[in-house]
Amino acid sequence: MTAKYMKGTSMEALEAEMQRIPGFGPRKSGVIRSRYSLRDLKGANCQWEVKKTATVEEDEAFYQVLLHRFAAELPEGTFLVRVMKLQNRSGAEQRFFRNKEHRRRFLLLLRCGLFPGLRTDPGFAAAMFLLSFDVGLWEQAVPHVSEWGIDYKAFHVQGVDLDGYAIFCAAKELGTGKPYLKLSELGDAELIHDGLLLLILHSILISRHGIGIIYEEEKETC
Repeated sequence: MTAKYMKGTSMEALEAEMQRIPGFGPRKSGVIRSRYSLRDLKGANCQWEVKKTATVEEDEAFYQVLLHRFAAELPEGTFLVRVMKLQNRSGAEQRFFRNKEHRRRFLLLLRCGLFPGLRTDPGFAAAMFLLSFDVGLWEQAVPHVSEWGIDYKAFHVQGVDLDGYAIFCAAKELGTGKPYLKLSELGDAELIHDGLLLLILHSILISRHGIGIIYEEEKETC
């Protein structure tokens, strides 16, 4: 039985999370936010707003610029190497949504109009993008999601595998700005496989540039 040293203190919830899933070390440094905006990217001679009339080549060029900007801010290490390898993947593998259900679930949240914060807070949008990928995580998150954010003080994941816990940590970091995933963890292929890394990477891009990078603004419909 795992000992509880922080029971009854403000650190009780954090201790419980750290003990629940093995494999992740103490949190020290998180994923940095970008100093670039979509307005900056417009000056890079690329398409900076995703439109339905865009060609496949234009979309791929835009995606490459986003990855290049991100990679340029990373320190040398295995995470940077993995990001650079992802730049060489095919267009099909570069899609922001990992599958049709993920796309349907997230766009439904966006278009129903119940969560206006998705349009104004890139960190909130990135967290919702991640959590909506996993049905089990999303069901646990729902009671703690409001119009403008997620109550992480009350949201504690249970019964998830290592992938689910990594998604939760990434969502929490991008939503709060506090470190919960180390760059070394993102660079470890045994902890975070390529498919999961691509999902987290896309959420990071959303947190840096907003939801405008993944789809054309559409009229809200419930």
